Amino acid sequence: MQDRLRGIKLVLAAILCVNFLFWCASHDVYQRWSGVPPVPDRTGAVMMTLGDPEFSYRILALSLQNLGNLGVNMAPLKDYNYHELGKWFLLLSSLDPVSDHVPTLAAYYFGATRVPADIAVVVRYLAAVGQEPFGAKWRWLVQAIYLAQHRMYNENLALRLAQILAHMPQSVKMPAWARQMPAFVLEKQGDKEAARALMIDMLRTQKDISPQDISNMTFFLIHQVGMSPQAVQHILKERGRQP
Repeated sequence: MQDRLRGIKLVLAAILCVNFLFWCASHDVYQRWSGVPPVPDRTGAVMMTLGDPEFSYRILALSLQNLGNLGVNMAPLKDYNYHELGKWFLLLSSLDPVSDHVPTLAAYYFGATRVPADIAVVVRYLAAVGQEPFGAKWRWLVQAIYLAQHRMYNENLALRLAQILAHMPQSVKMPAWARQMPAFVLEKQGDKEAARALMIDMLRTQKDISPQDISNMTFFLIHQVGMSPQAVQHILKERGRQP
């Protein structure tokens, strides 16, 4: 009996030693990330979920959300292939153009990269999504303008996108400040004359501006582009006399 217990103890000690040696050899070995996976075409993505595009969207969007999650560490944004990410964004938007899940990921997570060439991919995607004529998709165009201006430092691109936003159909309901975006971009560029002219024109011609928006526009004209309070009051009086 004693010999049997001694044998069991020796076996357990051997197992413990092997386990310790294995830990010493592998404790600093972690899963390696293989990078952004290849993008299937839309037909292949739908076939993976037996023809249900919404189910495919949900599964692939969650996979994109957790992409680069290695358990212990998260892959840094600089290691992502943004060219492939752009293809994933477009695929997922084709599966569900209404959902804001993927635009949110693109704008607020992948848009945090500091590489201008990578930001350009996000900006192109958000600009395309932001021009969809339903819901509040216009706000993704606003985000594209912000990223173009403050991450890519491309003022000309920001102004082009701002002009697209300002000239979206009136059927797209958005606050007045969104249509004033070109003036804000011009003021940031230092072109105060053009910003002033654009804001004055909107103040004179747009009828459906709320009192709060009029107050904000007045502040912008006086404090941002240097217009005198008397001149602004004159414009407001002209506006009040309009039928």
